[in-house]
Parts: sequence; C-alpha cells; structure tokens
Amino acid sequence: MTHYLDLPVRSLSGRVLAGCRLTALTLAASCSLSVPALAQSHVVTAQQRAQAQQVAARGVPVAQLSANAPARYTVQRGDTLWAISGMYLRQPWRWPQLWGMNMDTVRNPHLIYPGQVLQLYVADGYATLGVAQGQVGTIRLSPSVRSEPLAAAALPTVRRDLIAPFLVRPVIKDMDALDNLPDVVASVDDRLILGNGDLVYGRGTDVVPLAARDGAPRDLAIFRKPKPLKDPATDEVLGYEGEYVGKARIVRDEFFEEVPGHGGAVTEEYRPATLEILDVASEVRLGDRLDLLTEDTDYTNFVPRLPPPDTRGTVISIYADQSVNNAASGQVVAINLGKVDGLESGHVLQILRAGRLVRDREGGPNARIRLPDEPNGVLLVFRVFDRVSYGLIMDSHDPVSVGDKLATPL
Repeated sequence: MTHYLDLPVRSLSGRVLAGCRLTALTLAASCSLSVPALAQSHVVTAQQRAQAQQVAARGVPVAQLSANAPARYTVQRGDTLWAISGMYLRQPWRWPQLWGMNMDTVRNPHLIYPGQVLQLYVADGYATLGVAQGQVGTIRLSPSVRSEPLAAAALPTVRRDLIAPFLVRPVIKDMDALDNLPDVVASVDDRLILGNGDLVYGRGTDVVPLAARDGAPRDLAIFRKPKPLKDPATDEVLGYEGEYVGKARIVRDEFFEEVPGHGGAVTEEYRPATLEILDVASEVRLGDRLDLLTEDTDYTNFVPRLPPPDTRGTVISIYADQSVNNAASGQVVAINLGKVDGLESGHVLQILRAGRLVRDREGGPNARIRLPDEPNGVLLVFRVFDRVSYGLIMDSHDPVSVGDKLATPL
C-alpha cells in the first residue's frame, strides 16, 4: 500500500513551515517571483540515466533517505540543488537516485523549478518523490498576478557567490602559454593603478586577438603573477594559476592605421584595443594579463554525482581572503586531478584527514602507529582544467589542509 511518509514539513534551516501548503519540490520566492534565478542546462550521462532507470520503478530504499526528509516541501528562494538533495538523501551526491525518483514528472531531470512542490511517498520499503499535478509548466504565485516560465528560474547547484571568482580564474598549462595572452600596456589617463570604470589599452595576440567583431567575446578576465600549482607528493608543476584581478570589456577593437612616411610612402602602424575595467577584485596594473571568460559554460553543467571508481587525488592549494593553512566548509581548494584523470564538473570526492601518528605502548619508547585516514566532509568539483581542478568544500567536520587525500565516496 502506498502512503505519505509521516514527517514534518520544514525549510532547509529546519524551521517547521506551519500553515504552508507544500506538495512538491519548489525553488522560488514564497509569494512573489520578481527576480529569476540563473537558468541551468545540465548534461545527463549514460551512467546517470541507467542508474535512474533502475530506481525509477520503485524509488530508493527508505534507509537511504535523510532522517529528517520532509513529506512535502516547497522550495524557497536561496535553496540549492545540493541542499535539496541533501534534505532528502543521506548522500547528496547520489543525485541520479533523486532524479530517478521523479523522472516521470520532472520533464528535465536536472531542473527543479520555482513553484513546484515535491511530495514523498513510501511503498514496500521504497520511497519515491513526485511533483504535484499542474506544477510542471508555468506557475502563478499569489498575491502577484504575474506569471513566468519555470525554465527561467531553475535552482543553482550551489551558491554562486561562493565560487564566482574561480569561474573566471585562469589556469594555463605552462609559462610559454603566457606569451600567447594579451597584456595591459597603458591607461587612457596615464595612471599606473586602475579600478572600475577606468579605460586601458590592451595588446592582443594571434591566440587571443582583442577584436570583438563578428561575434567574438567582448569580456575578458584580468590576472597577474602566475604561480605554479605543484603536486605536493611529487613536486611536479601541474599548471600556472593567475591571480584574478577583475574583468574588462572591449569598447574599441585593436586595429592598424595607415600613416604617411618619408617620400610619400604609407606604412601601417598598430593601435591597441581600448577596454573598460569592470568588477575589480583588486587594483589593475600595467602589465596585467588578459584571458577569455568561460564562466557560463563551466557553471551551467555540474550536477552532483560520483566520479569514476577508485579516483584518488590530493588538495594542493587553499584559497581565502588572507593567507591560511587550513580551510573549512564553503571555501575553495585546488586539487591535483583534471580532465586527464576523467574528472568533470559535478563530481564529488570524499575528503580524508590523514591518520595521526600515535605512540605504540607495546613497541618501545620510540615506536609509533599510524591511525587510519578518516572522512572529513566532501568536495564538490565545479571547474576542471587538464591537470588541475577547483572544488568547494561541503560539510567538513575538521579543517582541511594542503596534502589531504581525496577519494571516490563509498
């Protein structure tokens, strides 16, 4: 017999939502929807689809549900796919199972929309999640009379503000590649330190010309001081990372101008492009480098899921507002895995705290025993280069350090 799971209706903060009518998974404002969230376009892998097909008929075992999984939930503005998945499943990265639970009613398996309501059912020891009737198309929210398509406001995987600077932080393979990137050669006002709204001149290259005609990109990342990213175990340089400074937009293309010379001869002289500085993270300086922005592509395609079996890696760098030795939940780290290792945006890795050395009381005064490595939260990978990737620490219990191990979650 199928019945409703007898659990309270809660928000992600744990507050009981008394008096609210919640019937399926919803990710929007409670009463009005005036600012759409960032739309998502996610790729469904063959492995995900096969996994979902296995559980779609009867759902997932009740034992895999989170202890506080609500019977019904209306998604609130500010919710994320990671938080929603974690609210229903003990292991949030098992998104294919959550997708399989509702694949008959959610038309796009990786989009959860504002105005939808999810309802949890239990039958014969298995749970399924279904969207209430009439919740898949356009949602109209009272008291507002405005309606808008759901696809314009799909929930993000994680909070964008936590990872935004790293969506544009460039990583280059080697120092030779740096010569193929444009640089800032001067400012319009002849100043050395520049900020938002200032105009600068940039010199393009054959690889990245500073010309926005014919639909070429107009926005670029500004960075400086490429530093090596090394594997802590081998000391091998995996790539060079530029310090992200800000963004610039081409307002006038670089060009060649005909100039009369001696004896009536006409020569062509190069004129650099003019760019406007936007969204600085720190001051822009002459000599800073420019690179193409690819943040939209990277951001729209990561869905929590398991990486290839037996994936192993290491934390190689920690990022914070100031120099730190440890990181916590919500911070970004770089790791020594990339595309060549089969890593993709959305892969989730278990963080392992190295086992301590303790005194062996039975082995003499200097004898030591190495304790086992212990799980310490998970890492959600959101940007991948050839040999280096960035990940967001999720739910760590203790500080995360450079050298901490990473592995496929069990």
